[in-house]
Amino acid sequence: MSSLRRIVEGRTTLFVPTASLTRSEPPTTPFFFNPAASVNRDITVAITEAVSGGGTFCDSLAGVGARGVRVANELSRRMNVTMVDFNPSALRVAERSARANSLRCDFVKSEANTYLFSRFGRDSKFDFVDVDPFGTPVPYIQGAFGAAAEGGVVSLTSTDTAVLCGVYPEVCKRRYSSLPLENEFKHETALRILLNACRRIAGMNDIGIEPIAAHSTRHYLRVYARVRVGAAQADRSRRQEGFVSSCERCGERGSSSLPMVKCDGCGAGTLSAGPLWIGPLTDTRVVGAALNVSRRSNLGGGAKALDALFGVEYFPP
Repeated sequence: MSSLRRIVEGRTTLFVPTASLTRSEPPTTPFFFNPAASVNRDITVAITEAVSGGGTFCDSLAGVGARGVRVANELSRRMNVTMVDFNPSALRVAERSARANSLRCDFVKSEANTYLFSRFGRDSKFDFVDVDPFGTPVPYIQGAFGAAAEGGVVSLTSTDTAVLCGVYPEVCKRRYSSLPLENEFKHETALRILLNACRRIAGMNDIGIEPIAAHSTRHYLRVYARVRVGAAQADRSRRQEGFVSSCERCGERGSSSLPMVKCDGCGAGTLSAGPLWIGPLTDTRVVGAALNVSRRSNLGGGAKALDALFGVEYFPP
């Protein structure tokens, strides 16, 4: 097995590849661990604690298990955690970390979607499904929302930020069925495009979404959405689809169900991004509860990020 180092992240002991701590870019082989994503994992722990009374958690692209092991170890109520990865070497490292924290977790060698689609049955769904891929999460959206129970939460990471932020608009149109804008609020637009992709794909299976948190941090985007099952819920979510427009002259911006052609303020032409999610991006009650968790648990990076989101429903950092 590759050289491993024992570290502590949050309140959890983890075994991680030594090279991921010593190189400027963490290597992807024989398994991947990104130490810079500790804030991402801090927030996951805090939000899971805020929304959960226990239950089940699926880390569908677990790698060395940093997220799943932390969730199993740091919550006040026990979560039954399942970690899924196609790399058996990575899973062995995850198992070692679990043992170091005296945890009992389930470990499954499988491709993420193969496993998620196997959990579509009514009695086998998870209360929380996490998807943290390299690149776009689009291939996993249907599986993640289908494997989550009513009222559960799906969290997704996107690292194809250049696509969602407008550097490659044709790729964004192909991948997300949406036109981005590369401007001063491109990160908000990117989060809204990602959420609308979740809404659209989940809606195909009569599932609606309720965003509870969304943030853009460093090289990635992250969204958390509650699952609402039923055609009426999917239709309600669909009514949150629209466009964000920005005036080329005065900079005024706004959202609407259809693209704006002229600025209401000065009459100049506008640029529009979309279709995208035009509803709230956060549930301030959940974010507030997660912020309190972060402060109590001394999750410094997570607390700072959640503090920036607290009280903000429409314009995240």
